Amino acid sequence: MFRLLLGLVVVLALIAAACSPEADPTTTSSTASTTTTVPGGGSTTTTAATSATEVTISVPGTASESIDPAIVEEMRSELASLMVEAEQVRGLPFIATPTVVILDAAEFSQRVSEVVAEDLDQAELDVDSAFFAMLGMLEPGTDLYQLLIDLYTEQVAGFYDGDAEEMVVPAAPDGFTPLQKITVLHELIHALTDQHFEFNDEFDTLIDDGNGDDLSAFQALIEGDATRSQFVYMEGMSPAEAVQAATEALSYDSSVLDSVPGWIQADLTFPYDQGLVFVDAVSSTGGLAAVDDAYQSPPQTTEQILDPARYARKEPPRDLAPLTVEMDGWEIYDEARFGEWGLRLVLDGAGSPGEVTQAAAGWGNDTYRLFTRGDDLAMVMSYVGDSERDAEELANALIAHIRDDMDAGPAEESAGGLLYRQGRIYSFIDRIDDGIYWIVSTDKSAGEEIRQKLGI
Repeated sequence: MFRLLLGLVVVLALIAAACSPEADPTTTSSTASTTTTVPGGGSTTTTAATSATEVTISVPGTASESIDPAIVEEMRSELASLMVEAEQVRGLPFIATPTVVILDAAEFSQRVSEVVAEDLDQAELDVDSAFFAMLGMLEPGTDLYQLLIDLYTEQVAGFYDGDAEEMVVPAAPDGFTPLQKITVLHELIHALTDQHFEFNDEFDTLIDDGNGDDLSAFQALIEGDATRSQFVYMEGMSPAEAVQAATEALSYDSSVLDSVPGWIQADLTFPYDQGLVFVDAVSSTGGLAAVDDAYQSPPQTTEQILDPARYARKEPPRDLAPLTVEMDGWEIYDEARFGEWGLRLVLDGAGSPGEVTQAAAGWGNDTYRLFTRGDDLAMVMSYVGDSERDAEELANALIAHIRDDMDAGPAEESAGGLLYRQGRIYSFIDRIDDGIYWIVSTDKSAGEEIRQKLGI
């Protein structure tokens, strides 16, 4: 439900990479002759950083007809050098040279739109928008589909298309700028690790069959790995190039990004920022081999991303019985998990950042069912904390969120819980020891029916 980030590199992430403290890993380099073959049979020889001797790379791919062949040739030469850099900073060789598609501005924008259209469904996002509005996270009537299209149109700087196994980059008539080099390096890491670990297939499987939280955790591993490599690569840049990259990133138009709720901004940066922290923690004890192993045994929860020690211990979620409640005339639209990160997003603004973090940090497990009937929605969540105190802290934070951010009206005590039924949104929350039930609905009778069937 919270998977707002597609398989695209957004400038927002590069801003974070360009402006964050330097990473710990160090690099070494020597030089090697690299020969690049370009369409039309021409070739160019360039110098690339590598610990090997002479390396010859033929970069396959296509380019927009509108781009000057000399520019394409120069870009492929730079791409060949960056491929060697990617192998060096990641410590893995390419199994096959990635296919690179170089597009002019119009065709690049069209390709981005096509990828977004493939991954975003208007009808599903209409339900998601109504769900977020019901939870007090979006204004009612928000066109989430168009918002995300606008956001990606504004922010995308390049991407690795895992389904097509292609890197797609915009034309660089004057050569790659420092920021574009970082972007391409990031994408090359995706192409490289996908060749070795086939993460794109696993990612697609989690989209279809996962619980949402495991998808976010896996994405954090993928993006954290590539972001770490960005830092390593940036350490080899001259100070002037690093400053130029940061300046270029900050100069991008971010009017759409600035207009979205803070929780959307946080969700977009999560795989990069928290993923980097996670990958650094994994590599600090076992080096890049441990990161390689993480693709074979990936993190299962965002709790493991936020607290890498839990991943190191392979700590699973607590046992929690699945929800079995059903309602006549209502469709089960989604059955998923908020996870620790998802609960932070729900609670965004319900207290200080520290209070929100603390309220969600005691997460043990959760599951929710979302029902639809026409324009009406109903959700029931079952949650278990690591302790009774953890459940109490989350319940208090959810109560503050219902009171301040949801149009639910005043609270009244009911069967040991708190009932809200005088506003536009119906809500009931009940904590029982270390567990919580939370019901939210746009239809009051549906909320009461769920309570009755749960016996609360």
